Amino acid sequence: MKQSGNLIVNTQTRTLYIPCETERALLELLMDAGISEISSPCGGNGLCGKCLVQVEGSDTSPVHDDERRLLTPSQLKAGLRLACRMMVGPSCNLTINLLNTEEDAQVVATFESGQSTIEHDDAYEDEVYGCAIDIGTTTVVVYLVRLDTHQVVDHRSAMNRQRAYGGDVISRIQYAGEHAYGLRTLQNSIVTQLDAMIAELLAHHKVSAEHLQTIVAVGNTTMIHLLVGADPAGIACAPFTPAFTEAKTLLAKELGFKTAGNAQLQLPGAVSAYVGSDITVGIQASPVMRPGKVVLYIDIGTNGEIVLWDGQRLHSCSSAAGPAFEGASIRQGMGAVPGAIDRVWVTEEGEINHTTIGGKVATGICGSAIIDTMALLVDLGLVDETGAMDSNHADGARYLVDSPDGSALKITDTVAFTSRDVREVQLAKAAIAAGADILLMEAKVKPSDLDAVLIAGGFGSYINISNAQRIGLLPPIARDKIVAVGNAAGKGALAVLMQQKAAKEVERIRQNTHYIELSTSMAFQERYVEHMMFAQEEQW
Repeated sequence: MKQSGNLIVNTQTRTLYIPCETERALLELLMDAGISEISSPCGGNGLCGKCLVQVEGSDTSPVHDDERRLLTPSQLKAGLRLACRMMVGPSCNLTINLLNTEEDAQVVATFESGQSTIEHDDAYEDEVYGCAIDIGTTTVVVYLVRLDTHQVVDHRSAMNRQRAYGGDVISRIQYAGEHAYGLRTLQNSIVTQLDAMIAELLAHHKVSAEHLQTIVAVGNTTMIHLLVGADPAGIACAPFTPAFTEAKTLLAKELGFKTAGNAQLQLPGAVSAYVGSDITVGIQASPVMRPGKVVLYIDIGTNGEIVLWDGQRLHSCSSAAGPAFEGASIRQGMGAVPGAIDRVWVTEEGEINHTTIGGKVATGICGSAIIDTMALLVDLGLVDETGAMDSNHADGARYLVDSPDGSALKITDTVAFTSRDVREVQLAKAAIAAGADILLMEAKVKPSDLDAVLIAGGFGSYINISNAQRIGLLPPIARDKIVAVGNAAGKGALAVLMQQKAAKEVERIRQNTHYIELSTSMAFQERYVEHMMFAQEEQW
């Protein structure tokens, strides 16, 4: 009889019993068992240290070198391990508690107007429903719409389950290419999740699936490729050629949808490998293309998609910001979950203060507080313009502590911001700022010519704009010209679902947007180096 180990897995919401018949990495076993709650931004490559689990029992594999590098001795003593490096097999008899899960993360589903209805240009005689879906690399939002009454009925939001296979598009493309059934696994992950979210909405509002007629789904080019099962390999390497960029229409059941299988699935088109339909619909739904006005539109994520309207034409680019602002590459970074520090400031007495999501005890730091912390370090003079942390600063003994990555700013007794974290923020903010700078140069306009800067997405909805300007992430223009527009992609998907004219306008935007490839631009490289500095307004 074949020997099988026993593994008990405790998540925040359930307990599972999983047999272990062959020796393999714990992370692989969890993913094969359909456990998506675990965070693994680096795709299981032993780089991020986020796939933390706590082990009860002593029958464990030897500690891997990557675990010794990423975890402290006290963490290892407390039974913490990395799921991507811990091996389990037929002889194991363990209980595993998942840590760093993001099921309760805050997801922005609203948009600037806060409206619950959108103008409709079709008439329906019967009760008919549709869904608008925004598939983000990190989060997913599904809206239920009653088309005959033009009403946005409800929505559901969640973390994208594909995060278990990597926190950014490149790591997911790598997973798809390096595993025999990688692409199928990623497609099944998102299709199953979306179908379940739709089913929950329909059941909650007592709507029969037969009344669901149309689904509009938008996302970056990689997310849409993974949704339809198209090979995304060409997106990750020069000349960055997607399998397709044009709009598609197909039956949802062709992709494996069950509850929503009879609905027609509409996928608006993309501009390029890194400017997807989430941007084209977001542009259509936001006050960007105003005659005679100069408007900059920035969607800040692992890729910073940037579009400039110069008053007559759209210019676009995508800058690889990396996952710093989402916490993935920050030592104690995390998503916007209860316990994450979301605000940091210094009091008049010079004390560092903070708040956390849900008022919970601080366990890490999320994107909005990462911006605050970086601005605080600059204001206190604890980092110089090059980003070097000054441990010899007059206030160094008061604010700084030692960490495995060198000096670090102590925020709480358990959470600190390291010199390595500073470098990650530098890389991210320089990429965004330099990308915007190139578009301004292309259109021959200056930052002072900007009439508005629109910040789209969840990250932009929470950040302190002044602090973002202080570190050079956003241009030094009047504060009231910078507006967070919330989930513009979701609003754009709703518009396409409910308006034929919106769908046509999105296609015009797609075809007429001038795209600049930054990877081959020497000017971008030069501006990138300049924007690395935490200097003053002269950067722009």
